Amino acid sequence: MRAFLLALAALGALTAAPAMAQRADRNVELPVVRSFHWFDFVAATDIRAACVPGGRSHLRLVYNALWEEQVRVYDIYLQPDGVAGLNIGVLEGQGYATSGITNMLISNPRDIFAPWSMKGGQRILTVDETRELLGLLEESRAFGPPKDGMRLPDNDFWWTVASCRKGVWGFQAYHYPTDGFVNVKFSARLFSWDKVPIPVNPPRKLEPAELRRDWNAPLQRARADRWMLVVGKDGLRPR
Repeated sequence: MRAFLLALAALGALTAAPAMAQRADRNVELPVVRSFHWFDFVAATDIRAACVPGGRSHLRLVYNALWEEQVRVYDIYLQPDGVAGLNIGVLEGQGYATSGITNMLISNPRDIFAPWSMKGGQRILTVDETRELLGLLEESRAFGPPKDGMRLPDNDFWWTVASCRKGVWGFQAYHYPTDGFVNVKFSARLFSWDKVPIPVNPPRKLEPAELRRDWNAPLQRARADRWMLVVGKDGLRPR
């Protein structure tokens, strides 16, 4: 198993360089590349860096439905004519190595990452749909400011919303079942447009996150759920 994981790392190094030259979502499509870029992706450092007057209006919403179970990402590109492009990405099974993967027959080196790669979809939102979504985001106070010091454990349910609208940066976060998660008004509409064939993992009552961490899990279970994000005054705090 150790040799197999080393082989994964080597293959990841081979695929990382081309991915890093692509747009931000490409940096998180493959699992090894994702490990280097995920926190910046959720923080939307790319959107913030490009957020200047006259620049593109771009929103990124991340629904963390327990990292080891499912994550859904929605990148929304607002257009001058009132429509919007919606890119959808879904991750699942990030916490465990797939059973029997060492016996896979691989014709393409990238195939080895298929069980953990992001599944995607796209949609054009009409003017009315875009207006509706922006209204729901406004109702949810999705453009900030966030609660400074909020903690977002990997093994909890939460949303983050990063936005640049007409050169104005905004950020918000919602942690279930606390910190205003009940105020999320946009999720049902987004999920209705999400046709990626992986059912949405809805929030459910759980023990506190720290009681659900298995720090002594054996290597073959390959857990990847040992991180925490902390919200600052206008975005995620640097890690």
